[in-house]
Amino acid sequence: MNIRTLFMISFISILMVSSSLQALSLKKNNFSSDDILRFHKSNIIGTNNITVSLTCNLSFSGLTIETYDQDIVIRVDECNFNVMKPNYPVLPTYVSIFNLPFGSSITDVSFDHSTIQKYPIPGTLSYDSVSYYDHFRRMNNKDRDVYITNFDSVYPSDWITYHTGGGIFQEEYKSFFILRTYPARYDPINHEIQFVNHFNISITYKEPTSSPLPNNDIYDLLIISPPVFLSDLQQLATHKQNHGIMTKLVSLDDVYDTMFWYGRDEAEKIKYFIKNAIEEWGISHVLLVGGINRQTDQWLLPARYSHVVPPDEQEYAEQLFISDLYFADIYDSTGSFSSWDSNNDDQFAVWNETFREEMDLYPDVYLGRIPCRNKNELSIMINKIITYEENPCDSEWFQNFLIVAGDSYPDENGFNEGELIGEASVQVMPSFTPVRVYASADDINRNTVNTVFNKGAGFAYFCGHGSPGSWSTHFPPDGQQWTTGYNLQDMIPLHNKEKLPITVVGGCHNGQFDVTFQNLIQDINEYGIRGYFFEEPFRFYYNEWVPNCWAWWLTSKPNGGAIATIANTGLGTHGEDDSDHNTIADYLEVLNGWMELRFFELYGKMNQDDLGENHAQTMTEYIHWFQGSNEKMDVKMVQQWQLFGDPSLKIGGYN
Repeated sequence: MNIRTLFMISFISILMVSSSLQALSLKKNNFSSDDILRFHKSNIIGTNNITVSLTCNLSFSGLTIETYDQDIVIRVDECNFNVMKPNYPVLPTYVSIFNLPFGSSITDVSFDHSTIQKYPIPGTLSYDSVSYYDHFRRMNNKDRDVYITNFDSVYPSDWITYHTGGGIFQEEYKSFFILRTYPARYDPINHEIQFVNHFNISITYKEPTSSPLPNNDIYDLLIISPPVFLSDLQQLATHKQNHGIMTKLVSLDDVYDTMFWYGRDEAEKIKYFIKNAIEEWGISHVLLVGGINRQTDQWLLPARYSHVVPPDEQEYAEQLFISDLYFADIYDSTGSFSSWDSNNDDQFAVWNETFREEMDLYPDVYLGRIPCRNKNELSIMINKIITYEENPCDSEWFQNFLIVAGDSYPDENGFNEGELIGEASVQVMPSFTPVRVYASADDINRNTVNTVFNKGAGFAYFCGHGSPGSWSTHFPPDGQQWTTGYNLQDMIPLHNKEKLPITVVGGCHNGQFDVTFQNLIQDINEYGIRGYFFEEPFRFYYNEWVPNCWAWWLTSKPNGGAIATIANTGLGTHGEDDSDHNTIADYLEVLNGWMELRFFELYGKMNQDDLGENHAQTMTEYIHWFQGSNEKMDVKMVQQWQLFGDPSLKIGGYN
């Protein structure tokens, strides 16, 4: 995308180069604030803070109005992002990303702009159709103008908006300041676009004179486990240390010791322990070991459930889902503890129609989980990790990239979404040989998947629909007829042995690792047989009894499977249609699709070989770009994106 926005430098200003969002990838060019801002620190306030003032001048060359059938699209060449908010007009914006010293706090943001120019709209502005049901409405050409009556003031509400956060980025703790500038706003009363071509933006913030975090570097990896697994994990800890990963193995008994650690429940005690480990030992990676105890409802190592409930954008309003991001999001932008319970009512991660929790969301550690239910599953994983890292992956199989996809949705553009994003993933993995199992060429079933899976691959990508025990997609051209699919029982004959891929699965609930027989019985008791199977139509589909979830079943499989898997613990969602009419399916540009592509790109183009860092950086960048839309769906996307496996895994093994 052509970016010509100019940031003029003055005595108290800064040259800020933002990230540029390309059609299929992100070209990162974030500046290191420490390299520039030291020349522009103004006066010291007291002994704890330094006040810094920045002035940015943004210029936009002009506005273009394009017509596509019944839709009007607004373009501004210099903008690097299209805001796509469900049932609101699609509008261009310029996203600027500041990485500030950790613990910085914004004290003032002000701006002025040039004269407002007004352009009448000769039709209906294109709007975002992320909603699960919205594509049916659009295909039937119903209620196209309803969204215009949903608000009676200029959208967006101001010319600039911003959000802040704090987290770990490329192994350094940073405070993030994300600025959105909207040169074009929609006036629904007069049905016109307001355009401004120049902005002067002033930002003032305080940065600490010293980092809130001590500069300790004692351990790299923290492993937290129930006592029953400690002896087995010593072998893994020794292996890690032999490769320079200083590892601390800690029993949950020590974490729960009330004489030393604060916390309202076991999950919060774990989170506070991780906070202490960052500050005392300098850890960057955390491996949680333990899931549910066999087929009961008792946790060996607890999970935190999120209660972020998008009302209309998914198949049903999912009331709760597992979020291990809770354990990784330790700090907010100023370095304070991010509790996910801002009103202290002992209800965590709540965002519904009446209340919104304050949640930073940015990961502060690279975190994954081995949700083993017994010592046998753990032994399988320990042997897999050690074998994978000790024996450098042979390029003959590692350079294979397995892609399993089909036509995900019926849509008005006739996109074959899964195969389109499959081809986009090939572009961001240029040194890999794509091995395609596409519904356009054959059925997706046990034979077609296992035949190529058994040959080995460095990465695998399943993009379609799922449940805890199954995954499938549709045949083209209309995205309605299901393929046979790939389910738990289909993995049993897998024998790819040590040729293990890192797998990303795009589908609902493939990572729901709390499924057990006892939980199923409790749900049936709660809803009754009729209520469970008929009156709650989605509950059986997503709470079917299976011995474990799809992602963990694949990862913990002996004699093959995956070395690690990333999957959704709740309802996954991709974009639909082409709301911004840029000829690229929204499936690739928002929600799960954006995250999946960016994860592959971090290894395929950026050559980053730390699994946990790539997983966390994907979430961090997603929050940068999308959190400003203030949507529950964007919060849910990162909260449910679960890493099953060792976050300190060196992709490809040690040479």
